[in-house]
Amino acid sequence: MGGESLSEGVFLRRVEELLDGRVSSDPEVLRVYRRDYWPLSLLREVRGEELPSPLAVAWPEDAGEVVELVRLCNEFRVPFVPYAGGSGVTGGTVCDNCLVIDVKRMNKVISLSQEDSYVIAESGILLRKLEEFLNERGLTLRHIPQSYPEAALGGLIATLSVGQYSTKYGGIEDLLMDMEVVAPDGGLIPMRRNLVPRASTGPNLKLLLLGSEGQLGIITKAALRVFPIPPHEYRNSYVFKGFNEALEAMREIMLRGLTPAVARAYDGDESAVRFNDGRDLLLMIFEEHSHSLLKAKVDEVERVISKRGGESVGEDYVGRWLESRFDVISELKKLVVPAGLWFDTVETAATWSKLKGLYAGLKRRLRDLKGVHAVLAHASHFYTTGACIYFTLVYDADESVYWNVWREAIGVILGSGGTISHHHGIGLLRKEWLEEEVGPSLSYLRRVKSALDPRGLSNPGKYLG
Repeated sequence: MGGESLSEGVFLRRVEELLDGRVSSDPEVLRVYRRDYWPLSLLREVRGEELPSPLAVAWPEDAGEVVELVRLCNEFRVPFVPYAGGSGVTGGTVCDNCLVIDVKRMNKVISLSQEDSYVIAESGILLRKLEEFLNERGLTLRHIPQSYPEAALGGLIATLSVGQYSTKYGGIEDLLMDMEVVAPDGGLIPMRRNLVPRASTGPNLKLLLLGSEGQLGIITKAALRVFPIPPHEYRNSYVFKGFNEALEAMREIMLRGLTPAVARAYDGDESAVRFNDGRDLLLMIFEEHSHSLLKAKVDEVERVISKRGGESVGEDYVGRWLESRFDVISELKKLVVPAGLWFDTVETAATWSKLKGLYAGLKRRLRDLKGVHAVLAHASHFYTTGACIYFTLVYDADESVYWNVWREAIGVILGSGGTISHHHGIGLLRKEWLEEEVGPSLSYLRRVKSALDPRGLSNPGKYLG
């Protein structure tokens, strides 16, 4: 800890007094908070390597306590990092000798307006708990990422999350109406006086927190749009002659406004692993509030699919995906670790004109790399302008292989017109390549960081540091 005249011990005593003992520097507690689910951190941990360790973990119970904690950190020059579900995969919460501010005790639903279709909740609430609360009342966020069992609301906003139903309902940015934030200097940035569907009242400072990964403050509560649960659903799977044909079908479906709730196009390699079927598959779920509207959309979609050479193979694959969708990483880990292998995922997005070339180029380049044993791919978030492709890799459990894979992947992605991250964020993993994608805007963001956090205490060492 960088100190002035007061000691680390005094700081921790002040935190303990503030929170009535809700702070810990026990080594076993700190061990839990040393990492998120970044595969490189997991690999280092499995190999017995020492990971960067926090100074302590604090558990505030309301925004006022977060304000006081951040002010204490400023007084003692102690870096801090917000923490909620810990389900990130890029090292975004790794912080050496810092105070971890875990907001999971801030987990209340503050208000729900069924008439206005929004909910306000504290940032530490687990997504599954919020969804269960809404479902009991016939409502849903329809924001279901793979991290659903562990993810918390604040982390979803801070990493610009998307969920499996994003093709119809959008990402977290499309659900977010407003939020309350504790700035890096300990000031409270409240929600608007009136919650409204949209406002043209100048730049919205709080939107900078979207994707900021804890570097511009701590989210303490948020207002989100909710939806009535659609009563009518249709599921089916389709086989295509090739992955590109499945993508072409999805492009036409999206441009014709026939948007499914869920669409997942698997190449033959991933289909073989997931479904024991080596063909290129497209899984779809439609949901609507009117049976006649649902039928009309499905009829049109199946005409498009037939025209593109797709054939129905029934809903079994959809059911199998729904049953196992949150277990993919744990199941993969069981398979590869005993063989001395490791795994990671690379998600990117591109416009339709770039998508096929990016897919083919990245698949070919990664398969040719020494130490890489499998490259699986699926597209799972679709837009009128393009889609996200998600690659799952199996490679030798070696850090040099890991970084070589990422260097080559980023090179192909940027050269093919894609983004280095569609929804996982930057963290420590992609930090060195961000400027190559966003250019001079990064220097302006760093100026914003410097203005809001002049002491550089809010999750330091990440891409704005």
